[in-house]
Amino acid sequence: MEIIKFKSPIKVILSVVIILAVFIAGYLYAGIKFIPPHFHANFAMYIDGERVDFSGDEFMEDIAACGLSDLMFPAHRVHLHQNNADTIHVHAQGVSWGHFFANNRVVFNDTLLSLQDGEQLLLAGEDKKISFLINWEKTTNPYNDLIRSEDSLVIVFGDDTNISELFVSDNAWEYNSKYDPGSCGWTNQGGISALFWDLLHGFMWH
Repeated sequence: MEIIKFKSPIKVILSVVIILAVFIAGYLYAGIKFIPPHFHANFAMYIDGERVDFSGDEFMEDIAACGLSDLMFPAHRVHLHQNNADTIHVHAQGVSWGHFFANNRVVFNDTLLSLQDGEQLLLAGEDKKISFLINWEKTTNPYNDLIRSEDSLVIVFGDDTNISELFVSDNAWEYNSKYDPGSCGWTNQGGISALFWDLLHGFMWH
């Protein structure tokens, strides 16, 4: 009579652990390779010394839009949330400052500033000009420049004598390092732990 030998529990457990480890490693690799960007930046706009208010509902993207569709519309790629006028949320590659402002009905160059699709049109002249600061350094028109994680942009129309005294929030790094309820969950710019939660959320969701 042939005696059936069973594998020891240790070998069975070890085999399961190895298979699970290979699966998780493959999932993490795929997630790291294909997970879309999610990071933040800050901005402010001043006209004749007064800050333009972007906190109204008309400038906000609905949080519910995060999970309704796999389609990516312009406003989904870069937007504001929860009446926070300081913090830009970026969810796609190749997003420029121009994309963000166009979503909010603003166009500008070195000589003009147009708000509300041209309802408010300001032209630079001898006594007034348009100035731009990226991370507090003066720059040329950044309309076509890509938004980078934790950048800050200040746009000033008018007298720029005291431009360095103007306020722009610097909270992008905070949003990059914590759960962000206004932007569909965890950011993947907040280190390994944030990326892990992004991947785990995706695994559980799908």
